[in-house]
Amino acid sequence: MMRAARATINLTALRHNFQRVREAAPDSRVLAVIKANAYGHGLTTIAQALAEADGFGVACVNEALLLRAAGTDKPIVSLQGFKDKEELIEAAARSIEVVVHADYQLRLLASSELHYSVGVWLKIDTGMARLGFEPRRAASTYRVLCELPQVTATPVLMTHLSCADDLTSPCTPRQLALFDWAIDALPGARSIANSAGILAWPNSHREWVRPGIMLYGASPFGDDDAARLGLKPVMTLTAPLLAVKQLNAGDGIGYAGAWVCPESMRIG
Repeated sequence: MMRAARATINLTALRHNFQRVREAAPDSRVLAVIKANAYGHGLTTIAQALAEADGFGVACVNEALLLRAAGTDKPIVSLQGFKDKEELIEAAARSIEVVVHADYQLRLLASSELHYSVGVWLKIDTGMARLGFEPRRAASTYRVLCELPQVTATPVLMTHLSCADDLTSPCTPRQLALFDWAIDALPGARSIANSAGILAWPNSHREWVRPGIMLYGASPFGDDDAARLGLKPVMTLTAPLLAVKQLNAGDGIGYAGAWVCPESMRIG
C-alpha cells in the first residue's frame, strides 16, 4: 500500500543551487557532496542531475560503488576513506579516491598489494576535532603518502571548517591560518570550504570547494534565510490532513499543551 505522504524533488532547483556555488566560488572546482543518499534526495538521481559537477563526495566506499554501478564516471571521493583492506582494494579497482585521516589507513596502504593505485586526499584536523592528522604531522604524513607506490599522483590537501556558520567567531580565521601553516610549500590542490565557507569565507575557496547543504536549498547559517541567499528548496513534503478541529483561544495542542491557540481557529 502506498503512503499518502509525498516527497517531491525539484531538480531545476538543485541545478539553480549548484549555479549559486559556481557564482560564489568561480575559480574553484566543485566536489558536490551527495553523502547519505544525497541527504535523502536520492543518490543516483542527484548525481545524474549534477552533470556539471567536477566530482562527487560520498560518505563511504559503498556509496561510491553504487555511483559507479549507475554509470558515473566522474571523480568520486569517499570522505571517510576506507575502513579495511577490502574497501581499499575496491576503491582502487573502481577509481574511487579516498580520504586518509588516520594512521591505520597509512598502515593499510603501505601493506596492501593493489593492482591499481589509488587517489588520496590527506585530511588535516585544524579544529573540528573529528577526523584528520594533527597539523604538525601534515608535512611528514604527506611525504609518506608521496613515497607509496600505491598512491596515485599528488595527494589533495584538505581540512574541514567547524564554525564557518558563525561570522563573528575567530575560529574560521584561526583554522585557515593553521591549515596554511601546516601545508606550507607542499605541492597539490587544496580543499577547505563547505557550504558556509563558500558563501561567507572567500579565502577558504582554494582549488576545490565541497558544497553540501546549500545544494539542497537550505541555509548553512542559523540566522539567515535560504531565499535571501538565493537558494531554492529541492525537496517538498506534502501529506493530506488527517483531521480538522475548531478550537478556542487559549486551547493547548499536543503534549503538555505546548502550542496555545492565540484565537478561535481551525487547526489541521
